[in-house]
Amino acid sequence: MRNLCAIALILAAALSGTVARGEVLVFKGDAAPDAGITIGGWGSGAALESSERVYVGSRSVKVTTEGLHEGGSIAFKNPIELLADPVDDNDYLQFVLAFTTIVRGPGMGSSGPGFGATSVPGLPTPGSYYYHEFEIPSRPKVNTIRVVMESADGRGVEATVDVPGSEEAGWYKISVPFKVLGFKQGESFRVSRICIFSDVADTFYLGEIGTVRDSTPITAQAGDDQVVAVYDTVTFPGEAEGGASMLRYSWNFGDRDPDGEDATGQLVTHKYTKGGDFTVKLTVSDVSGIKKPAVATVAVSVND
Repeated sequence: MRNLCAIALILAAALSGTVARGEVLVFKGDAAPDAGITIGGWGSGAALESSERVYVGSRSVKVTTEGLHEGGSIAFKNPIELLADPVDDNDYLQFVLAFTTIVRGPGMGSSGPGFGATSVPGLPTPGSYYYHEFEIPSRPKVNTIRVVMESADGRGVEATVDVPGSEEAGWYKISVPFKVLGFKQGESFRVSRICIFSDVADTFYLGEIGTVRDSTPITAQAGDDQVVAVYDTVTFPGEAEGGASMLRYSWNFGDRDPDGEDATGQLVTHKYTKGGDFTVKLTVSDVSGIKKPAVATVAVSVND
């Protein structure tokens, strides 16, 4: 009976077209020799295996970039098929990144903070003051990431995507739709190399690369209704969910063109120059145009 039930469920899923796509993990935090990968720089950039910050497994790739054409490279001894299953607009290639900033602080020695403990050539002598550099998690100064992929048969695809404003425990999930990469139904893409760059010189950690399928609808909130005075600075904190989609926030404050765009961004401010009741509209859209936009409104009463 159990086997019959399982068969019935598989048939029902197949008939309804809801069979889940198997996710492909391209890099999952394994040591380079075990994963059959070679890590290195591209141009004047650099990349190396690291255990300093890890998302999954035991390793990450520490990438130092010098711009959108100088960064890190991961080459695969055995190319990985990204399109083993039928593809559609809900498929993404996802990169999980963590950003850091370097600060300088006093060194630690047995004689106390900031003092050398022993006399070693090239190092501070006991009693001298010196500094170490420390990496701490930070909000990224990077705005966009450029990804270039090569296939085993010599084809290349690339995309440039924005870094999202939200993170999970310091890790940012950057998703590139298959549609943007130009992948089509029925074709093959056996990835042999992935290069990654950023728009500004920086160092970041690559924790995971894999495919995901996501059809989460976009939902949006524009905050609470507000009562303010003329010329007050009014803050509007937008919130939205859209799964793997990269989202764009567009605001109309209701005191100008009712169909225009007055500001963009998740958190915006505005000053009303006249009294009255206004409806503020937030439109959150998928930057790739795959999902339907979501609209939220909030009422603002402005006292003269």
